[in-house]
This record gives sequence, structure tokens and C-alpha cells, in this order.
Amino acid sequence: FVLAFSLTCCSAMYEETMPSYEKTTLIRVGEKAPDFTVETLDGNSVTLSQLQDKTTLLIFFASWCPDCHKQLDAIEQLQSQFDSSKFAVLAISRGEKIEDVREFVAGRGYTFPVAVDSDSEVYSLYATQYVPRCFVIDSFGRVLALSVEYNVDKFNLLCDIISSQLTVVK
Repeated sequence: FVLAFSLTCCSAMYEETMPSYEKTTLIRVGEKAPDFTVETLDGNSVTLSQLQDKTTLLIFFASWCPDCHKQLDAIEQLQSQFDSSKFAVLAISRGEKIEDVREFVAGRGYTFPVAVDSDSEVYSLYATQYVPRCFVIDSFGRVLALSVEYNVDKFNLLCDIISSQLTVVK
């Protein structure tokens, strides 16, 4: 309980450092993450609620966004640090064509699941604008932390929260 409380406080403080994005964020730390189903580039169907036995890093991105490139590169390195039976990454391209995203992902060599939200239907459950946008979701489907845009300090904080959550799960 104490660790969960401190994670919530830490992530709430983290959210407060982003006041310019507050109005565009529809889901807050501590709230249940809206459920959805997407089809990944490899043809698999992923439903967020099916990942609830894992800590999940959900990222919305666009292939034309330089900050997204940095965030996705960091996530590619991060995913190998955690047990895939306890941690999942799901990247969703917002408002792009599947062909463009497929080419982008192949060119960058990402190995985590990537889906395309061409009409931004899924994205609109979480936010109204700005990418990259990350949500760390715990095994109960609650948002533990979120970030908008990319910088190393923000990403390291997300990593710390994920690591702490996985330590609690063990």
C-alpha cells in the first residue's frame, strides 16, 4: 500500500509538471484506462484489458514526429529489461496510414507491437492532441503515470515507476 501510494504521489507530481498539456489530457493518474481493441501490424488483435495481468506502457506516436522517434528508440531498449510475462509495450500510431507506419517501423527495427489508429478513435479516449504521449498502466488497469513529449528525465521517471511496479508484482 505504501509503495502504491508513493507511486501515485510521484506520478501525480510528474503530471503536474506538464500544465500546458493538462487540458488535452482526458485520462488522469489513478483513473481506469479506457479499454479498446486494435490490430497490430503483424495482424494480431490486442485488447488493453487482456493485458491487465501485466504492467503496460502504452504510447501514442506519429512517424513524422522527431520526439516520437527518440521515445520509441528508448522504449525498444527498455522492453528488453523486463520480463515479458509481466511487462508489455503497445505503441499506437495516431492518425496515419498503415503503409506509412509499416515502413517506418520496419526502417527503425522496432520489435514491440505497433498498431495504427488511422481515425484517432482510440487516441481520442485518452487525449485530444500532442504526441508522443505515454501511459503506464498497472495490472489492475489503472493509470500509474503519464508523459507528454520526450526528454530523458521524463523517460527515466517512467522507467522508475515501471520498475517499482514490477518489483511489487514479484
